[in-house]
Amino acid sequence: MNTFTETQQFRQWWVWAALALILAFAVVPFIVVGFWRTPIGWLNFGVLSLVIWLVFVWRMDTRYDKEGVHYRVFPLIGWRTIRWVDMATSTVTTYGFVGYGIRWNFGEWVYNVAGNQGLRIKTTTRKRILIGTQRPDELRAFLQQLAVLLV
Repeated sequence: MNTFTETQQFRQWWVWAALALILAFAVVPFIVVGFWRTPIGWLNFGVLSLVIWLVFVWRMDTRYDKEGVHYRVFPLIGWRTIRWVDMATSTVTTYGFVGYGIRWNFGEWVYNVAGNQGLRIKTTTRKRILIGTQRPDELRAFLQQLAVLLV
């Protein structure tokens, strides 16, 4: 196995339950009260539709190979690569809840869709990045195998 890939999406039941609840509170005034007749009603409906679409299509793809770590967050961030030679440290780790999505948290960029495990990277330029994973044991095994291949 020369490549380890993972695709993660927002598929947690509570995310969709929250969106359904928000949608219900938005649709009632839109239809019953007649907000569909006002520009602000359509604006609210449009923004809500955009948020639901974004959550539905949001996807974090990661690929690990002999070159390095490649990741993207579709549709916001295109493919980025961190080469192994540019990393000072990289460890599969369990961390406290830092939220979901993309965020700057305590001096590091966090890319996380679900869970509390990921690859924590510190680059040679002191940049810190945390990339979430739902398959930490498989990732750890792949990285150990890759270390043997790169030596």
